[in-house]
Amino acid sequence: MTSEEIQAIFFVECEESHAAAEQGLAACKAGTQDADTINAIFRAVHSIKGGAGAFGFTALQGFTHVFETLLSDVRENLVPLTPHLIDMMLGALDVLADHVTAAREQGSAPDDAALVAELEGAMANAQGAHTTPAAALATPEPAPAPAPTYEPVEDDGCDFDLDALLDDLASPADTPVGETDDAPVNAGWALHLRPRAGAMRNGGEPLLLLRELAALGAVCTMCEVSAVPQLDDFDPLQGYLGWTFRVPSDVSVEAVQDIFDFVGDNCPITIGEEQGIPPLDLDLPHAAPPPPAPVLEVSAALAAPVAVQAAASAPEPVAATPTLVSVTPAAATAATSAQQAATAPAPGAGQSIRIDLLKLDKLIDTVGELVIAQAMLAQRLQNDNVGATEELGMLEGLTRDIQESAMSIRAQPISSVFSRVPRILRELASSTGKHVHLTTIGETTELDKTVIERLGEPLTHLIRNAVDHGIEKPEDRLAAGKNAEGTLTLSAEHRSGRILIKIADDGAGINRKRVFAKAVEKGIVAADAQMTKEEIEALIFAPGFSTAASITNVSGRGVGMDVVRQNVKELGGRITIESEEGKGTTFTLTLPLTLAISDGMIVKVGDQTLVVPLTHVVESLRPDPKDVQGLGSQRQMLNVRGRFIPVVSVGHAVGAYDAIQNPHEGVLIVVDTESAGQAALLVDNIWDQRQFVIKSLETHYRSVEGVAGATILGDGRVALILNVDSLVATATNAMSGFGLEAA
Repeated sequence: MTSEEIQAIFFVECEESHAAAEQGLAACKAGTQDADTINAIFRAVHSIKGGAGAFGFTALQGFTHVFETLLSDVRENLVPLTPHLIDMMLGALDVLADHVTAAREQGSAPDDAALVAELEGAMANAQGAHTTPAAALATPEPAPAPAPTYEPVEDDGCDFDLDALLDDLASPADTPVGETDDAPVNAGWALHLRPRAGAMRNGGEPLLLLRELAALGAVCTMCEVSAVPQLDDFDPLQGYLGWTFRVPSDVSVEAVQDIFDFVGDNCPITIGEEQGIPPLDLDLPHAAPPPPAPVLEVSAALAAPVAVQAAASAPEPVAATPTLVSVTPAAATAATSAQQAATAPAPGAGQSIRIDLLKLDKLIDTVGELVIAQAMLAQRLQNDNVGATEELGMLEGLTRDIQESAMSIRAQPISSVFSRVPRILRELASSTGKHVHLTTIGETTELDKTVIERLGEPLTHLIRNAVDHGIEKPEDRLAAGKNAEGTLTLSAEHRSGRILIKIADDGAGINRKRVFAKAVEKGIVAADAQMTKEEIEALIFAPGFSTAASITNVSGRGVGMDVVRQNVKELGGRITIESEEGKGTTFTLTLPLTLAISDGMIVKVGDQTLVVPLTHVVESLRPDPKDVQGLGSQRQMLNVRGRFIPVVSVGHAVGAYDAIQNPHEGVLIVVDTESAGQAALLVDNIWDQRQFVIKSLETHYRSVEGVAGATILGDGRVALILNVDSLVATATNAMSGFGLEAA
C-alpha cells in the first residue's frame, strides 16, 4: 500500500472521527454530558491528532493538541462543561474540519490563533495556571511545563540516540535506561510495550507513541534490544525493540490507553510490575501464527492510580502470563477471554470494509447489464414460445435480489448530509443574529451515495434561505408571540420507491404580494398576470429573483433557489412548496433512491417505444366516452372520480408517427407531477412493466426536452425514458395558451 493510499484512509477516518465528535458535542448540548460521551469526543480528536503527527501535518497536529488538552481537562473534571464551552468546542470542530481540508488539498492552514487563545484561556481560567508533565525520557522526576501552546511536541521530547543504541547492540543483555545509582526509579506503575510489524507497515511511527508517553510524565527505564539481528538480517519494518516505562501514579490507565487508540493491536501493552515486555511477534512470510494471547478487561485496581508499593503488596498478584490491554474500548468491554474472542464474534456486531468507489461503480454497471441480459432472454423465450416460465421467473427473482444487494452497498444514511447543518446554522447565527434550534427526523434513512453527494449544495441553499428570508429577527418573533429562537426541522422518509426530504421552518412564511411585486419589477411576469398562490410561490425559483433588500454574503443575488431547482431536476427529482404567512414554510424534495436502475412502464406510441417511470404513475385505465370532456378547441379533460385532469397526448408531444389521438381508442396513464399536478398521458398501449437501466443522453448526445434518458429493451432496441414533469408542464402550458382563450 502506497503512502498516498494510507493518507486517503487517514482522511476518511478523519471524517468519521469528526462526525463522532460532532455527534458527541451535540449530545452534550442537548444535556447528555456523561463520561462515555466525553470520552468518545476525546478519542475522536485524539485519533486525528495521532494520524496528523504520523503524516507530518504539523498545523493539524498542533491545533488538535490544544483541543485534546482541553478535552482531557474536561474529562478529568478540571474544566466545567458549560454551554459556552460547548459552543466554543463546536467552533473548534469547525476549524478542525478546515484544517483537515487544508491538509487534504495541500492548502494553507486556517487562521486559528484567536480560537487557540480562547481554548487555552478556558483552561487557564478554570485552573489558574495549567501545567503538563515535561516530556523527558531520561529524567527520573517529571518537571512542570508551561501552559500548552499551539506548537506540536518537538523531537527533543524523546532522547533517542541511534549511535548510542548501536553501541548497546554489542551486549546481548537488556539495557536499562534512565536508572543510575544516584537517581532511583520514581514511584509509579509499570508499562511495557512492543510495536509490531503492522505498525510500521501501516505508516505508524513508534517514536510518536514514546513522545506521547513522555508528555504524560512517563520515564523510560528499559529498552529491550536482545531481539535485534545482525545487520544482514535486519528488517526495518519489524518490531524488534521493546520498552518499559515508569508512569506517574497520578496518570490513569485510560489516559495511557488513549495514546494507543490510533495504532490498535499493532502495539500491544502490558501493565504491572510482574508483567514483562510483550513477546516478540515477527511478521515472517511462512511462520506459523503464534497462539493468541488472552485479552482481559483492565481491573479496577489497575484503572486507579497505582504505586509500586501497592502493586508489590497486592493480596492477589496478577498471573505471570503477560496481559495484553486491548487498545480498542469496545473490545476491552466485550471480550472476557481470548477463547471467546477467537471462536466467535460478538452477537450482532456489525463489520464493515472500505471499498474503492470505482470498483463499486463497476459492480453497479455490471448489474445493469445483467438486468438488460435478463430482459433480452425473457423477450427471446416469449417470442420463441419456449415453456420456461418457472425458470425465467427464478432468474428474474435472482436478478432483482442481486440488483437490490448491489444498490444497498452504495446506500448511505442521510445523516452524513444532516450532520453538516449545525455548522451552517452556527455560521448564519454569527452573520444574521438569528439563533435557530435544529430538529432532525429520519436521519437513518438510506439512499444512493451519488444522490447524497449531490444533495449537499441544494440543501445548503434551502437552509440559508430559510434562516435569512423565512425566520424573523428575535425582536420580530417576540412581537408576534413566538419564541425568540427559530425552529428548523429536517426530515427524511421513504415513500413509494422514492425519498422525501422536508425542510420546514416556523418563520413568517412567503409574502406572496411582495414576491409578485418583485417579479413584476424584474420583468419576470406581467403586471396584469393572473396567478394562483402556488404559481406565485414558484416564482422564487426564477433565475435572478430575490426579495432581499441588500446583497450580503448570505443572499441577495438571486441565484441560490434557481440552483436548487436545477440540481434537484438533474437528480431526477422535484421540489414543492407549502407556505402559510405568519406560520412558516416547508420545502419538500422528492428524489429517486438511486440514479442507476428503476422500474417503469414500457408503452407503445405510434412508431415509438417509450418508458414511463413507475414513480410517477398513479393508475392506468381505458376511459368510457362519457368520462372525457372537451374544454375549448385544444384541451380534453378526464373525469377521475369527480375530479377533472388534463389529457396529454404523448404522441403529439414527442412527434410520433401514426399515434392514437382519440382517448377512447387508447390507454390513459394517470401520473403525478411537481408543477402541473396530475395529468393523464394518452398512449396507444402498455406493453410491459420492467426494470430499466438509465443511460444518460447528455453524455452521449445532448439534452432533449421531455426526455430524461434512454434504456436498452429486451429486443435490443433503444427506448427513450420520458421526463414526465417536463412533458406535462410543457403540454398543459401550450394547451392553456389556446384552449382557455377559446373557451
